Amino acid sequence: MNNKMVSLLCLTLLVVPLTQAGDLLTDETLARRRLTRFQVGNAENQECWERHGVDGFLSIIDAHNHFRPFYGPPVPWDNYMEWLHDHGILFSTMLGIGQKMKKRNKADPECCYYLHCATFDFPVTPDTSNDIENAKDYLSKYKDQPLSEQIHLIPSVTFPNLQQPENNSRNLGELEFKYQQVFKWSGEINVFKHALAANGFFENGNRVNEEYIKSGKLNSFFNRMQDVKWPTTLHCDLGCDNYDSVPLDTGCVVPQDELDLAKRNYRWWKEFLGPHFDSFFDSSNTPKQNFKKIQHLKIWDTLLDTYPNMTVVWAHLGLSKELKHLHPTVHAYIIETLFNKHPNLYADISWDVLSKQLLMNFNGANVSLLHHDIHEDFSAEIDESLVDTEGVEEMRLELEETWELHEKMVKSRGSVTGPTHAMAIYLELFHTHADRFLTGTDFVSSLGPADQFPGLVGGKGCMKDKNNHARQVTDTGSINMFLNDEAFQKIVLGGNYFKINRLEDTFAPPPVCGDSLLPMEAMIGLGVGAGVFLIIIIVVLIVFCCCKKKDKVSFIRVDGQNSATTNV
Repeated sequence: MNNKMVSLLCLTLLVVPLTQAGDLLTDETLARRRLTRFQVGNAENQECWERHGVDGFLSIIDAHNHFRPFYGPPVPWDNYMEWLHDHGILFSTMLGIGQKMKKRNKADPECCYYLHCATFDFPVTPDTSNDIENAKDYLSKYKDQPLSEQIHLIPSVTFPNLQQPENNSRNLGELEFKYQQVFKWSGEINVFKHALAANGFFENGNRVNEEYIKSGKLNSFFNRMQDVKWPTTLHCDLGCDNYDSVPLDTGCVVPQDELDLAKRNYRWWKEFLGPHFDSFFDSSNTPKQNFKKIQHLKIWDTLLDTYPNMTVVWAHLGLSKELKHLHPTVHAYIIETLFNKHPNLYADISWDVLSKQLLMNFNGANVSLLHHDIHEDFSAEIDESLVDTEGVEEMRLELEETWELHEKMVKSRGSVTGPTHAMAIYLELFHTHADRFLTGTDFVSSLGPADQFPGLVGGKGCMKDKNNHARQVTDTGSINMFLNDEAFQKIVLGGNYFKINRLEDTFAPPPVCGDSLLPMEAMIGLGVGAGVFLIIIIVVLIVFCCCKKKDKVSFIRVDGQNSATTNV
């Protein structure tokens, strides 16, 4: 029996007794998830985090958490705090949603979610009201209250309107004056959000483009963010390739003037895209049809260039339901290039859509669908070494081994089906740039009854319950199981979050014992009540595991230069 098989069997024995049929986490796990585990100078901060054992791998930080909906009531404060606690969240942003549904016709039904009434008659309009209500709750129900010793909250201003920025600074000044020392974050703020196209996103105000950014119209707010050093979450779709969920006749297009500009500036695109340039531009340097997937890249880069000292958190890796089919190798290349160019750029891996649409929705698809001869995001002359489909398949199968150990627990509360080939590709990016990612759910706290908020789609409403939250925490946190220990400590246990919030003197991630084993007594105890054969197997495995060398067991490995290794 080789070391890899032994490691898998030993880890299986660790994981099985820690699954549960009740709510998301066991009482023992919740008892160990407390702020004191993260407080600098506290002895508990040196206690090893058993990521594949009692402490678990689900996120303790939600850096993208909407405490209020687009319209209608939120989940009551006490209920929502209970959900966060019971699902193991110790640190969270307090985002509102910086836009409100404002119907134009009084006779129209009330609507609590933009896709329930995706027409220009229900424009989604930036508004400060959610931020004000969050500030009131923070001051009256959290600050200097016992709850502040159980969970760490950071309120965010989400109102800024980049399409009509004239009042951004005035509104910010009023909020800071009225709610002093409350806000320490900004965003989620929309640069490009194609999901809102049917609700007038591209019709109401200015389209953000290079000329607009360089005009200085966004300076007042973003310069303030540079000065106060608040992390700023920006939603900027990299592009789009479908409007399946957005009922807009125009569909996903690139304006002709931006296509013309891209052709004139082809040298910039060629330098940035490197080996991928020919995949998006033809021999005359004209953008191809698939250019729409990356149409906002140069605008995004211009914004980051213009405000280099602003700590930017790129929401959802720049992906969305309207951008489903960008090749993960190309996307990872773009993210890495942006990281190398912009040292203050971070990205959150928030939103269950990322897991269910891209990373953790394996359905038996053949890896050949990513091959350069088949996928539209590669030219015929592409270097075959850029997409090693055989290697990707091997990596996915190795991730599957880890998934199988946790599958029962994840599926009991989540809705994902296992690691995809894309997950195998992105994993190396997460490891190579482990200091640039944050965890988040993108959960929207909403309690709009269907009879009161029917929208235009037949009484959908926006009723969230505790199971919804558990599912989103599980789905978004499922990828954490694959991270190596270093990445896990920085991304999942807060190393990056504490850094960008300048909290490193107060909080620090505990050490990670991803390869640790339970005491022999506990291992033997697992066999109580089982058959004699099972007891014999357990005893043999204990002896084998305890007698082998104590160096780290690495059973998930990406071969080659800068290889990423997951230790469990």
